[in-house]
Amino acid sequence: SQCALALHLTTRYLFTITSTRGISMMPTIPHSYNSNPVILISSLHRHGKGIQVGDIISFSHPILPNMYAAKRVIGMPGDYVSVVTPGKREPDDEDASEVREMMVQVPEGHCWVAGDNLDWSRDSRMFGPLPLALVRGKVVRMLGPWEVA
Repeated sequence: SQCALALHLTTRYLFTITSTRGISMMPTIPHSYNSNPVILISSLHRHGKGIQVGDIISFSHPILPNMYAAKRVIGMPGDYVSVVTPGKREPDDEDASEVREMMVQVPEGHCWVAGDNLDWSRDSRMFGPLPLALVRGKVVRMLGPWEVA
C-alpha cells in the first residue's frame, strides 16, 4: 500500500507518463504507425505554472472533451501572436490594417499554442487562446515510441 501511495503522489504531483497520437508535433514528437510516442509530463507546471514561450505542454483540449493534446507555447499573457499559418497568406505590404487583424494579444490567464507541424495541427489558430487552467504540465522528455513486433 505504501508503494501505491508513492505512485499516486508521484503521478498526481510530480510526473505523468502518457502516450500521444497524431502528427501535429512532428518532427519533435515522432509519429509511428506501429506505436504511439510516450512522453513524460511534469505536473509541477500544472495550470501553466512556470511555463515559458518555447515549452511543449500537455493540456485538456478546450473543444474536444476527454481529449488531451501536446503543443508548443508560442505566446504568453500580453504577447502578440499571429493568428495565421506562416506562408499561407501574405497581405499586401500597403495594407497595414490587414496585418493588425492577423495579430492577437494573448489575454491574461491564457497562452497561445501551436503544433510544430503547422499544416497538420489543431491549435490556438483554431480554438483561440488556451486557458492556463487547462494545462496539465510541461513535456520534459520523450520516453518512446517502442516498436511492437
